[in-house]
Amino acid sequence: MTTTSQETAAFSGYYSHRTGKPDMYLCSVDRGTPGGEYLRRFWHPVAFVDELEDVPLRVRALGEDLVAFKDRSGKIGVVHLRCRHRNTSLEFGILTERGIRCCYHGREYAPDGRCIDIPGDPAADKLMARADQGGYPTHVWGGILFVYMGPPERIPVFPMYDRLTLPGVKIVQGERFEMACNWVQMKENTVDPHHTAVLHVIPQLRGMDHFADEFGNFPELSWTETPAGVIYLGVRVVDGNLWVRSGETVGATMHCISSIFETGRAPRYASAPFMTFWTLPVDVDRSITFYVSHVLDRETMPFAQRRYLEVFGQRSDRPYRERQWIPGDSDAQEGQGPINVHADERLGSFDKGVTMFRRQLRRGIDAVARGEDPLGFYLHQADVPATYANDFVVPIADTGIDPTDSDAVRSFADVVWQHYQEQPPMMVYAQEHAL
Repeated sequence: MTTTSQETAAFSGYYSHRTGKPDMYLCSVDRGTPGGEYLRRFWHPVAFVDELEDVPLRVRALGEDLVAFKDRSGKIGVVHLRCRHRNTSLEFGILTERGIRCCYHGREYAPDGRCIDIPGDPAADKLMARADQGGYPTHVWGGILFVYMGPPERIPVFPMYDRLTLPGVKIVQGERFEMACNWVQMKENTVDPHHTAVLHVIPQLRGMDHFADEFGNFPELSWTETPAGVIYLGVRVVDGNLWVRSGETVGATMHCISSIFETGRAPRYASAPFMTFWTLPVDVDRSITFYVSHVLDRETMPFAQRRYLEVFGQRSDRPYRERQWIPGDSDAQEGQGPINVHADERLGSFDKGVTMFRRQLRRGIDAVARGEDPLGFYLHQADVPATYANDFVVPIADTGIDPTDSDAVRSFADVVWQHYQEQPPMMVYAQEHAL
């Protein structure tokens, strides 16, 4: 008997076997791979500076084993892990005034990776010319140690985006959280705001305060590319106001979100930043996110409580039963598998931000393959564009929009985006709060 596709829709497991393979052009991180070479054009977080104590710190980034250290004069270095002499690990090295000395035979390396001493060898001067350890440029900001692992001939500026230098807003070093999955699925989550009205409402449904209750209302959504990445704008109707919340990806692995405590009840053009994240692709199936919080000088919420709410669900170190009962971002993203198979997805209308992010990522990888600079690579601070993640709240009466007309409410996101391009919200915030 012949059956139709409609008849086989129920209990169709036999026919819906998933056979797709990960898109390694986008998801690779190792040296020499398309994705890995792209990632090597950006700054990446590898440690918190306060972890650099009187012994070296072993780290891993972009598929490479490294050691980070602060020498006894205070200079910071990140070099390849294994000594170029006999390959022993420099995690057991001895910190010196000028760098790090291998514990095995004593070769000493400067923070930039140059070999500066080979004790006891009569040919030391000759050998040092070809005994460099290999090091990477470093930058410290917000208590985080960043490295640039790309070609040293063109080192980009560490981009100081507008949201990082606002008056009346303190930068507070956050935590880090590790996920057993590829970095791409972690970044895509930023421009998938549909999940906030589902995943982040589960805690409230099961007796835990987390996001503001208003997040349970599905927003009307719009997405667009920015000069630095991809942004979504979600419009909600709240007590006579239109509340436009936005989050964005920036460069390769940075993303920004606005407050999870916002309710959309107080009109404003520009809100203070809330959190900024940088994700380190450790390996193809492992990633670590470092973040900073933007805390107002006048903020009254105890920071310990705020930090708990910020990071809830970002780690998989909770008991398994608890994670099943109240899942978080880490459970959803790790649940996609070590490397999400895009070919097996069946995307819907709310996934435009995900597809936009992937297309932009592919263009960046293509650009590097052609020998060009990708979006988000800047040689000069003057070239760094504005960022836009923000909470915009306006009385509906001021817009002339019928709040029951979903198309009109959705189109208001485009109006706000036009405003943002003309007056970036962080610029407006800085002007309003300048001393």
